Amino acid sequence: MILLVAGCGQSTPAKTSPVEEAATQIRRLAAEHAAGFEQAFPDLAEYLGRPLEHHDALPDNSLKALRAWQAREDGWLRALAKLSFPTGTTEWVLHGYLRSTLESAVATRACRVELWPAHQFGWQTTLLTLLDQQPLGTDQLRAEAWQRWSQLPRFLDTEVSNLREGLRLGYTAPRRNVELAIGQLDTLLALPIESSPLSSPMRRDDDVSFRTRWSELVEAELLPATKRYRDFLSVDYAPRARTGLAITGIPRGSECYRAQIRTHTTYPLTPHELYALGEKLVTEREAKALKLARAEFGEGISDLRAARAALDADPRNRFNSTAEALDFVRQALARAEQAAPRWFNRVPRAPLTLVPYADFEAKAYPPARYEPAATDGARPARFRIDVTNFEALQRADVETTAFHEGIPGHHLQLGLEREMPTSLQPVDIRGLTAYFEGWARYGETLADEMGLYSSDLDRLGAAAHLPTGPVVDPGIHALNWTRESAVAWVMSKQVAFSTQEAEAYVDRIAVCPGEMLSYGFGERELIALRHEAQVALGPRFDIKTFHDKVLAHGAIPLPMVREVITQWIRE
Repeated sequence: MILLVAGCGQSTPAKTSPVEEAATQIRRLAAEHAAGFEQAFPDLAEYLGRPLEHHDALPDNSLKALRAWQAREDGWLRALAKLSFPTGTTEWVLHGYLRSTLESAVATRACRVELWPAHQFGWQTTLLTLLDQQPLGTDQLRAEAWQRWSQLPRFLDTEVSNLREGLRLGYTAPRRNVELAIGQLDTLLALPIESSPLSSPMRRDDDVSFRTRWSELVEAELLPATKRYRDFLSVDYAPRARTGLAITGIPRGSECYRAQIRTHTTYPLTPHELYALGEKLVTEREAKALKLARAEFGEGISDLRAARAALDADPRNRFNSTAEALDFVRQALARAEQAAPRWFNRVPRAPLTLVPYADFEAKAYPPARYEPAATDGARPARFRIDVTNFEALQRADVETTAFHEGIPGHHLQLGLEREMPTSLQPVDIRGLTAYFEGWARYGETLADEMGLYSSDLDRLGAAAHLPTGPVVDPGIHALNWTRESAVAWVMSKQVAFSTQEAEAYVDRIAVCPGEMLSYGFGERELIALRHEAQVALGPRFDIKTFHDKVLAHGAIPLPMVREVITQWIRE
């Protein structure tokens, strides 16, 4: 009778446990942040291949919009402070990624980068990449492309307004970097409309009416807006830009640099600690390269410069044509793909497409880069490389780049990450460079273990690519190195660099403080974790399992990777 009454009466809803409530809250916060980021920064979301519902917006680059976004960041950070989760759980990953990302964003506000984007990595690089990725092929997609790129003049007018505010407050890019941007814009403006990067959608769609309208848009609006922006840089901005390279040349520059170090290493290190570590890393890699060089060219090789001279003079180290260079890269990528299952339990399902730069892109972009696939499969992953100057390319440098950008580097890590649920993939990756680039540099070294290099010349080329970032970056931004002294030091160590490449390296560090720390520091941390696991586990250590553990959660801050490996060793 009692059971009958209880069954017929109204049931009491089960209470949600505090653990379940916390899990629900962190998932809600992660979803809010991802949706907000995609709306505020559609260009970055598009580059990352997020499954966007529409492709019709440029970012709102106004200072008012930025303040609104920062207010949302502050709110999310306050909510995160009340939550914690066990290591290795999905909730722990979401919480750690969001906390690190938001803390970094708050700390780097001191840099006011929105007030001085007048350099070689400005809109003329980032947005032109977006232009090349713009989806087309239907009436709806063509309408969205038109809506998005009709906003470019407004975007550029706002950029000028922000730069004027930077001038007023003392925030400017180094003059050298402004001049590089002007040179890029001059090249862009000099191109015929039919071959301009601004005309990329017109070349990629076969609708005659759309192609005609797009040509008119470029001629009547996009090129004039670009010219107005270029003229502002040349006439008003460059003469007032700062002449020094160091980030300390802007207000709160030292505070900015400390924040950038934390962002790009995910550890609270000082410039002097990084400089000392960098010197140690360079010395170790230099000794390895010299050993390889003497084995290849004889004991008469006194230093890396002599090794490079021998490489330069070796006919085996050159290409005879663009086709030969591309075929060499394809063979390297194929060997890596074939060998990967012996070192990894999982490899990406998505293929990697080799796409050489067009002439204009070769002038605007780094010599090589990886472009991730769209999460929904609508766009393949692409390895972009400059072979326009095949005569200057050296095999010993090209092959290690292929492994850095492809497998076992970026494509393996990001390809696997793309197979995770979208809700678990990081959407704001700006504070995860130590993981991304550290893994890719680790991949260069791992490629040697995997037997991927086609000759000892190529192994030498990889070893001679020294981890100079942790020396040059603090050298410029904290130790008062001049541009001339920085270029000279780079030339003495990165002996594969031409003078132009050394200058480009230094010019990049000047406007991306901290970024070059991520490569050498991230690689060093992953190698150290692997060594610790090998010592602790002895014969039970398994390289595939180690790689699984490092890659399991996608890109996360390095202290979280250390926590994962430490827990694995304990278990």
